Amino acid sequence: MASLIDIISAMLVGSILLLVSIKAMDAGLQQFVNHNTDAIAQDELIGMTEIIQNDLRKMGYGIPEADQASIIQSAQSANIQFLSILNSADEIPDTVDYLVAELDTITFVDTLMVLYGITRTVKIRGSSTVSGIVGVITNNDIFSYLDQMGEETAVVQSIKMVEVTLVAMNPNVYLSDEVIAANNAVDRMVEIQKLLTGSYWRQTRVISKNLRR
Repeated sequence: MASLIDIISAMLVGSILLLVSIKAMDAGLQQFVNHNTDAIAQDELIGMTEIIQNDLRKMGYGIPEADQASIIQSAQSANIQFLSILNSADEIPDTVDYLVAELDTITFVDTLMVLYGITRTVKIRGSSTVSGIVGVITNNDIFSYLDQMGEETAVVQSIKMVEVTLVAMNPNVYLSDEVIAANNAVDRMVEIQKLLTGSYWRQTRVISKNLRR
């Protein structure tokens, strides 16, 4: 009888140790996957920031000072369109357009997250039009427009700087069993949002010398 009790006790202890081990492995896997995908999201954010900054610095390049009022064609929170001479072989203004629009919706159990794509379109007069998505973010109000004093302005002629705010998210986040099995939808949403928090954001002010002539 004592031997049977010992065997049962050993099985119980073994089962507990196995469960603890599995839980630890799951937590380790979650941290490993989320850390690596977070790093990828950060790298992608840096890449799209550099592309946008590079274009904004060219805003108004080669445009005569007398035509400065026409450099910015559109100045909205989700869209900016401006003129710049990109083709050095001529003096014909080309158009650079950035548009932020809803791209996809990701479902995490019962929580929905909207992803927005940043589309960059370059129209070179007399040549071609090139368009493509430069990045995916979670905010659609990425552009703010500032005057000479750094204050926000809605007057196109007063714009001297453009502030760009990008918030990225890791759509491949690893959800633990505890998050998925949360007591109710509210608790689950709170836990998911902790993992999906827009911590990968970048805000920068770009000053175009061609707007400050």
